[in-house]
Amino acid sequence: MCVYTADMSSLTKEEKIAKLKEWMSKTVMDGDVVHRNVGVDSSTMNPQVLLQSAAKLIKVNKLEVPPDDRDNLRYSTFLGIEDYVREHIDKDAGKTQKKAAMKMQQKKDLSWLSASFFSPQIRSVIVGNPLSQVVDGINPLEHYDNSHRVTKLGPGGISGTEGVPDESRQVSQSSFGFFDPFHISESDKVGVTNYIANNVIKGKDNKLYRVMKDPQGKLLWVDHEKVLNSKVKIPVH
Repeated sequence: MCVYTADMSSLTKEEKIAKLKEWMSKTVMDGDVVHRNVGVDSSTMNPQVLLQSAAKLIKVNKLEVPPDDRDNLRYSTFLGIEDYVREHIDKDAGKTQKKAAMKMQQKKDLSWLSASFFSPQIRSVIVGNPLSQVVDGINPLEHYDNSHRVTKLGPGGISGTEGVPDESRQVSQSSFGFFDPFHISESDKVGVTNYIANNVIKGKDNKLYRVMKDPQGKLLWVDHEKVLNSKVKIPVH
């Protein structure tokens, strides 16, 4: 298999600048996060974002401004088993779809296709996945417990507890109302494994939603980002 790469040395200075701008314009970032942390309204990489980011890093290094709270829920995306199944299918885990295409070319029919052909691709989400957990189920609350567990460890997250920074083990103010403050891990997973509170669910947009009242007293589901960007009044009983 041959892999061809562009010979940048043969390009002029103007062509290199054009290529760089083209590459930066194709990058995708969260515009809200960029605006909040850097002060630039942009959802792609550009010279202004680079300059402002470098300037802020210098100020953080000089202790002139505090670093951004990376553990804030604003910067979190919550994934469930349905998201991992979709990812495995979209990215063709185990090259199952590629194998199916090859068999289609060889056999010219579907005689080879069995009901379980694609099962390994879905089964791999659960079997061998460190995020999955075997539940005895003797106590029904154990099922409830595990269905409300969220963690920063595992595939796509922190590889191990030794890589968890000390500040990530502290209580984040942004988790108020979304994480159960009493149900926490009493192990080396403290701060990175939590349990969502009652009346909190994960939405299809990978945000946490909880039941709240609007100014008119109407109950509605509000995502964590909207809550954190709003003024919230705590009822006193």
